Amino acid sequence: MPDNGGLNIMATGLSWPSVQPGGLNTYFKSVCEQLSSQNRVHALICSNDQPDTPDSLIIHNAGDPKQSIWKRKDAFQRKAAELMDRGEIDILYSHFAPYGVGPAVEAKKRGIPVVTTFHGPWNEEMKIEGQGIKHQVKTAIAKSIERKAYRLSDTFIVLSETFRDILHSLHGIPLHKIMVIPGAANVDRFTPASNRLAVRRMLNLPEGATTVLTVRRLVNRMGLLQLLEAWRTVSEQFPNSILLIGGKGPLRGELEAKIADYGLTNKVRLLGYIPDHQLASYYQAADLFVVPSQALEGFGLITAEALSSGLPVMATPIGGNREILQNFRPELLFNSPSAEDMAEGISRILGNRRLLPSREECREHALQKYTWQHVGNQVETVFKEAMGKGETINAESGVYRSHG
Repeated sequence: MPDNGGLNIMATGLSWPSVQPGGLNTYFKSVCEQLSSQNRVHALICSNDQPDTPDSLIIHNAGDPKQSIWKRKDAFQRKAAELMDRGEIDILYSHFAPYGVGPAVEAKKRGIPVVTTFHGPWNEEMKIEGQGIKHQVKTAIAKSIERKAYRLSDTFIVLSETFRDILHSLHGIPLHKIMVIPGAANVDRFTPASNRLAVRRMLNLPEGATTVLTVRRLVNRMGLLQLLEAWRTVSEQFPNSILLIGGKGPLRGELEAKIADYGLTNKVRLLGYIPDHQLASYYQAADLFVVPSQALEGFGLITAEALSSGLPVMATPIGGNREILQNFRPELLFNSPSAEDMAEGISRILGNRRLLPSREECREHALQKYTWQHVGNQVETVFKEAMGKGETINAESGVYRSHG
């Protein structure tokens, strides 16, 4: 173990958000950084770049993004075996089934416990975003990889009750093996602005307009087409309002066409990918954040980030967003993911701003529930339980049961 008495953790992820933006990569970076404050973390990613990290967080470029997924999968297994053979790994912490399955095989050979964070059903997400025989073959392969990876895991962490139920029903994982530990926001980085007007001017946003923001990958299940349809109604009732859509993806062309068809050219801005260093500013500048997800929303890191920035959030009652807002302000949940219910919900709130929580209330909810320190403490407890060294934690209630 490290000199500080912590654990030697091997964490296998997808990539790093500075290299490949996305919720999984943001979570992986954040939780690895938090764990490295008390432990030594070896993070295996698929990248040719070397991100800057603390000394106790060691990045290993285990795979080349240009290679086939099979070669990347084998490369992760080889790198894991090399590190494990040094005798310095206490636990394997897996985040992405294709890159985690090989290291899990090596961990099992050496009696190293495996803890997996389930970020969502990879093959089910693939099914939604494609079609055709070739795509069906890819999704079938994805499912077989997932099943093998999950058979090798001792304990699972999920970010929401919704994903606990999906993991249990799709893969037959017993409920007692699944711990619910919600995600978090970097509360030091995502803070309310002291001067919102200055931020709006810096971003070239109309100063007097009501600004509604969403940041999504531009794919179907994120609900952006439904949000645009809803915005037709909203913008008629509230002409001095603008919708900002941040993100990139294959749906951009269709979104541009819909914006033109709906006559929303002056009412909607497609911002493209928002660079990481600008994201906090957009949260600070907006009046309302909207999450229009239609399916498979595991937690919603962006929801926690927005709240931490003091920005009220409205969301469809899908996955983790339902759980976040139900425990805060249930009236901020749309009645359904439909365009009609989104239009009704946004119009209701914009018509009566007193229904919105204050920026201070949003910030306080994030500080109480969704910090990386809180996540790191609970994850470490799960590790010690998997190693048979600590207490058993019910991550939802915080109730501990000591080993007899």
